[in-house]
Amino acid sequence: MTTHRIDVGEATVVIRELAGSAAGPTVALLGGVHGDELEGIAAVRAIVAHLSADPPQWSGRILAVAVANPPAHEAGTRTSPVDDGNLARAFPGRADGTVTERIADALAQRVIRNSDLLIDLHSAGLNYAMPFFAGFSDPTGRPAAHAFGAPLLWAHDRLNPGRSLTTASSYGVPSIYVEGGGGGSLRRSELLGYRDGVLRVLGRLGMLADADVPAGSGPQRILRGGDGDVDSSVSASVSGWCVTAVRAGDQVRCGDLVAEILDGDGLPAEEISAPHDGTVMMLRRRAEVEPGIGIVMLGPVAEEVSWQ
Repeated sequence: MTTHRIDVGEATVVIRELAGSAAGPTVALLGGVHGDELEGIAAVRAIVAHLSADPPQWSGRILAVAVANPPAHEAGTRTSPVDDGNLARAFPGRADGTVTERIADALAQRVIRNSDLLIDLHSAGLNYAMPFFAGFSDPTGRPAAHAFGAPLLWAHDRLNPGRSLTTASSYGVPSIYVEGGGGGSLRRSELLGYRDGVLRVLGRLGMLADADVPAGSGPQRILRGGDGDVDSSVSASVSGWCVTAVRAGDQVRCGDLVAEILDGDGLPAEEISAPHDGTVMMLRRRAEVEPGIGIVMLGPVAEEVSWQ
């Protein structure tokens, strides 16, 4: 294993490069693009340990960045305390830009551009809950998303600028991203889901022997359409405590109660209803809210997977 350290002003990005016993594809792994998302960081570390400390026979190359956003991770925040930058909206970055833009540029040029597949591991962070799912936009990412084996898939018909997947697409690199429960805790079942999902993708690419590929996790459902941008969530218009009425991953109908906001006397100050039929893909976890705070993001209605 080779370690590369890239200084970007007030931060250092660490890239672990692992080489298998034979030539093969290069897979890029990103964790911690948001500093309060622990699942991806832990999963990348687990995969590096699995492939290096007690290595199975495998081929190809891994470019692994467990902590893609060091300033945000050190602060335990979604965005960087250095420049308030959101790394997930900063790609492909600028070599002469802010710290966040320079991190994005380093990851784009040194990791994403040099890969045959990007897997960007996210989660809901401290303040929200999300179901465990794999998402993609460019159709070239569909086989990897399916192979990952999460119970839920999201096939976007568009992605906004600034995303790692958007940059990967501009380089002709297939890509997927993964989301999980969040909340500042790590659940063994979910962490194993991240790790085994990546190993299943490596298996599909022919980088792992069949005997070293974890078994699939069962049936899958898929959402089709939308951009998955959490910035488009339905928001609260008053301050108070948020009381949720649904769970992440639930199917809801237009008009269903999703949450209500209680005022200082414990009385309902606002009801938040589903604006359309769909799947709850992000839900406020922390009770305290202010006007403008996102409460729920709905994706399309989930369907049974009908392709292989």
